[in-house]
Formats: sequence, structure tokens, C-alpha cells
Amino acid sequence: MRYLFLALVILVTPLSASAEGRNGFTVGVGTLGLEAIYTRNLNSWFDLVVGYSTLDYDDSFTDGDSNTLVAEATIEAPRVGLQFFPLSFLNMEVGMVMGGPDIAVNMRPDSAGEFEIGDETYTSNQVGFLRGEVGFENDTAPYVLFGIGRNVGGGLGLSLSLGAIQYGSISANLSTQECQLGFVQCGALALDIEVEERDINNDLDEFELWPFARVGLTYSF
Repeated sequence: MRYLFLALVILVTPLSASAEGRNGFTVGVGTLGLEAIYTRNLNSWFDLVVGYSTLDYDDSFTDGDSNTLVAEATIEAPRVGLQFFPLSFLNMEVGMVMGGPDIAVNMRPDSAGEFEIGDETYTSNQVGFLRGEVGFENDTAPYVLFGIGRNVGGGLGLSLSLGAIQYGSISANLSTQECQLGFVQCGALALDIEVEERDINNDLDEFELWPFARVGLTYSF
């Protein structure tokens, strides 16, 4: 459905806007991953932008309790926006991104084979491993960018933009896999996980804006 929406946006753009024959294609990279952007000139002040970003990322790091965290992030994010040019080379872009990051985190034990969950310590033989899913309040979200460069009318060029996406508040959901404890102990583990999850979510409350930075190489035709 989102791709049909993007196609309709292009089709309903007034024919007079294409009379100038100025279109642009941009390939770049940014905080949403690799990007492909089509730009259609509307007039001297405005350009229509339709883009698509994709990211497949994984990394590992260690938290303050010596637990190893393996993080995976996937982004498939079409977007449509309108660029305004108060000056010939400076622009402001506003629009909507239709796709939020999917983030998963697996927690591995420390070098002693132990997890610290809440205020308790568990061994990997007891709990297997922990998995966390991170979600955003909005999958479709508004964004704003401020940039240098124009994707149409200049042949080959470079564009640079910096701004933010308002995905809303982030929330984490933790769960155990393969708990080998007794029924009562697994229940106590679940309570400790709730404490850990609450602490994580309290830390994430302030992150409602996803930084949006991108640099790309453009070609006008």
C-alpha cells in the first residue's frame, strides 16, 4: 500500500512541473542506510522528493554489567517530501517516512557464563539467553531536513542534509529463551526481567527523535 501511495504522488504532480524537464536521481548513504532518491522539479522554489532507504546492520557490544549484547537493525523506509529553496543552494525538506527501524538485541552472558538481570545473577545454563525487541511509537513519521545542494538543474553534484525523524517514544520488550529453572524460579526471573525492562525503557524515554543525516551524489537529467 505504501508503494502505491508513492506512485500516486508522482502521477498526480501537475504536468506543468515536468515541462522544464528537470529531474534528478541521487544515490547516497545516511542514518537510514543506503538511499535512492528521485527528485522532480516543481518550480524555482520547490522540488518533490521520493526516496527509499534500506539498512541491514548488526554489531556486538558490552554493557556495564559485562553482558554481551548482539544488536540487529533492519530498515526498509520509503519516504516522500517537499524541498523548499529560500536560496539557490540551501534547502529545507519536510515529509513523511513510511517505515520504522526494526531492532532486536540478544544478550549473551559474561566471561563467567552469568547474566546480571535486575538485582540478581543467573547462569546461562539456567536462563539460556535473553532477547529484546525495540519498537517505536510510530512506523509512519514526519521528518525535517536542512541541507546544502540541489538534486536538479546542475548536472552532477553533491547534496548534504541533516535533521530528524519523529518516530516517537521507544519501548523495549525483553524475554527469556529456554529457562531451565523450576516454575517458581522462572516466575521470579520473569519479575527480574520486568525490572530490567523498566530500567531500559526509563533510559529510552528521552529518545523520541531519530537523527536523520545523509550525503549523496546527484545527477540531473
